Amino acid sequence: MSGALVGFRIGGEKKLLRLHGERGCESVLTGLLAWLRGVSDARLHAYAGVLHAVDMAQGHYTAELREKERAILLAFFEDHLGESCQPPTWAEAFAAFPELEGWHAGFPYMPAANIDACADVPWGFLLDLDADRGAGELQIYINRHARFAWRDMGVGPAAPCCTVPLAHARKLTAADVAALQGLLHQNFYSDGIDPLLPLREPARNHLSPPFPALGSTTSVAGEEAWLARLHLSAGHARLLLERAGLRATVRQVSELRLDDPHCGAWLREALAPEVLALTLAIHGPGASLGQMARVAAHLPSLPFAVELRTEAGAEVVSGGLPLLALGLNPHTGLNLALSPRDGPAYFDALRTCFLDGGMSVQGWRFLIKQDNAVLRAILQFFPPSARILRGFTHFINLLASSLQREPLTLNRCQPALRGVERILDRTRGRPEAMREENARIFLRALMRARLSVEQEANLAHEAQDVSDFVYAHTAVLKGATWASLCRRSDAWHRALLIEVDPAKDLRWHALLPLHQSGAYVAVELDSGYLLAEEGLEQRHCIGSYANACASGGTRVFSLRHGTAQGRRVATLEVQRGHDGVWRMVQIRGKANTPVHDPQLLQAADQVVAAYGAAVRTRAMRAGVSGLGSSAVGDYAAPPYVIHRQEHWTG
Repeated sequence: MSGALVGFRIGGEKKLLRLHGERGCESVLTGLLAWLRGVSDARLHAYAGVLHAVDMAQGHYTAELREKERAILLAFFEDHLGESCQPPTWAEAFAAFPELEGWHAGFPYMPAANIDACADVPWGFLLDLDADRGAGELQIYINRHARFAWRDMGVGPAAPCCTVPLAHARKLTAADVAALQGLLHQNFYSDGIDPLLPLREPARNHLSPPFPALGSTTSVAGEEAWLARLHLSAGHARLLLERAGLRATVRQVSELRLDDPHCGAWLREALAPEVLALTLAIHGPGASLGQMARVAAHLPSLPFAVELRTEAGAEVVSGGLPLLALGLNPHTGLNLALSPRDGPAYFDALRTCFLDGGMSVQGWRFLIKQDNAVLRAILQFFPPSARILRGFTHFINLLASSLQREPLTLNRCQPALRGVERILDRTRGRPEAMREENARIFLRALMRARLSVEQEANLAHEAQDVSDFVYAHTAVLKGATWASLCRRSDAWHRALLIEVDPAKDLRWHALLPLHQSGAYVAVELDSGYLLAEEGLEQRHCIGSYANACASGGTRVFSLRHGTAQGRRVATLEVQRGHDGVWRMVQIRGKANTPVHDPQLLQAADQVVAAYGAAVRTRAMRAGVSGLGSSAVGDYAAPPYVIHRQEHWTG
């Protein structure tokens, strides 16, 4: 979906105009603001007052217009076509001037939107000149699922998601527009819903301390950064934005999370404790304001309150409460009714639903005995719904039969679930019994493994490699432990490397094949084979970076002790930024361990500097010899730049 509806409101009348159905929010807003900067308030009001939104299907217009309006129309055509003419229909008049789809204060007639045909248009912009803010305000609407009719915009529940005084809108820069559009897109999928939140003190206006807004913590181009305050009043949340005297208000903040680093703690203090506790128990610490509003709306129907138990001196919520999310969310299609004050009835209905879908009694007991955090991870990983209920119940049955009485642990939950999913490969239909048995062996081995801190930190990558091996294995892996699975997986991956045809391998030119830096040698890895070998030796997933290296925006070096055949000590990744400078973005030791050795970090910095110099030398030679733009080191914009101590995630 794309496009935007643009209109005016003046004298209580709305004049809605369809504008470029294929343009996005930022493009339309940029064009609208550019026009506003060249139009004074007096001219804007005069233009909006005389503007006629004309139905292009009206046909002839001469009999419907007053003499003055006809004179304006004919004068406009004479000015632009150099002769007096009178097209017989409105359609021909607008076809003669395609630019009239934009804003043209010299011509007070514009094609009216076919409102009923605009249901798939997600954005709306209304210049409300009747607003109580002097010259009016710019209102931005989101209507992604045709939640309201566009003719009702600005009325009742169809309220704007963002409002900006027109005097302030004229001063917004391109950076402001991009940032504002990004903020609106954060809440795009909640579709303008204005959550009603339970407050600790309903009669009080809650205003948070200021925090950086619009994704900016520093000034842009010498300008002040935007600051935001969250305002809670009468149960509704508003985001108040300010910068250098400019103001904007964002109504749609239902995606704001309770663990927000800027205002999460303040939110938790302002919201009603009982609903807050139940929301966190059901949805976890990352619950959104929209989820909390849904819990508050269903509070009288929720089966029971939060159950707390103390473990290691801390209060822990228990009771399988995340399963209540299935009753709160009607989109699952499970049609579960929340019985007022009757917890067993709800869970009996849920149990019946799952058992009818194929879940075993053992699977149900396994599900409800998981810790809430683990249960949330399972439900987020494989969200059950009526459409895929049998697949979900089959998955739970396999987990239950694998672990028996042993529960899942949170730190190994995600690697385990992803690994089992890869082994079962449910996209290819129901797997055979041998693969299911190997999935059980994989899961049991992973849950029972005793791992070091380094191995635990690298478990996601290790589980991915092992699950690939288990998926490809053609016999049941009886008696396998996690250590034996890792050894066999390594041997299998190395055998695959040996079979790689060099003629078909992905390769790129190395500008710095070997570079001596103190006690270390940097070897530039210039093929997919070498990257995969580095990943196997160093126990991380640098092998998946072949496409990034081949595109020209990334280079990887293996740092080794003494000589090129020496012991591998670290893997270094460099990327070229938008300013053309090559920088270190990651350096990791074996199993993704952080590198803190000053000598090794200094050697890595020298490698980056040497590679940047090699790229500049190559560019100078290319300029002299007339080589094309495809020379080595040409920039391919990286999709992201991460801190050099982050984990490689493949």
